[in-house]
Amino acid sequence: MALAMRFGQRRSTGQLLGIAVAFGVAWTQFRGLETSFVSGLRTLPGLDVATTVDRGFGGIPSEQRVFAVVRHAAKKKKSSEETIMHGDTVYIKVMTGRYIGELDGTTKLEWVKARGTKKDKEHALTIQKLGDQESPIESGDTVMLVMPTGVHVDVLGSAVRARHYDPRGQWQRLTIVKQDGGPVFVGDKIFLRGHQGEYMDANPLERAPDGEVKARWRDEGEWQEMWIEK
Repeated sequence: MALAMRFGQRRSTGQLLGIAVAFGVAWTQFRGLETSFVSGLRTLPGLDVATTVDRGFGGIPSEQRVFAVVRHAAKKKKSSEETIMHGDTVYIKVMTGRYIGELDGTTKLEWVKARGTKKDKEHALTIQKLGDQESPIESGDTVMLVMPTGVHVDVLGSAVRARHYDPRGQWQRLTIVKQDGGPVFVGDKIFLRGHQGEYMDANPLERAPDGEVKARWRDEGEWQEMWIEK
């Protein structure tokens, strides 16, 4: 009887030892798969994977466990998207879908209009950046716009005209604004703020069929929306 009990104890001990060995092998394999999984995640585009170590709870050491923390990577601009630079030829489309380019007036052609339906030489503007002209134009930069006739756009009060080529003028200075900030890319929605603080705007065509452009309010609203294209 005693012999049988000792044999049973040895057998139980052997089984426990076998289970422990098997668990250890399985745990090692799991850790390898876990590490491979985390390493694999790091190769996936658009994911930012970080690893953290859990060193126990309540001061009691435990097996180190690796957790993969997947964070949404910040949305980046595609490399194919083109930034706007000093000296670029651009087309400014207002909220009516028309392009700035015409000059009109009863006694002198100086009032800026947006009537264009296509991007052609009559609506091709040159954008000039004040300051560092080697870097891309960014939201908040001061710029000037040269009309197809070779004169700068200027803002005084609510009037938006183009009368002189004056690269040092104050009335010709515009601040280009993007609501999400950063560099200005081709196709971006922008706002143009005059030196006095009002934004350039366009009337709906049913109110001003001639494509009137003004600078009336300090508001980044629907009428002030513009798009910069190439």
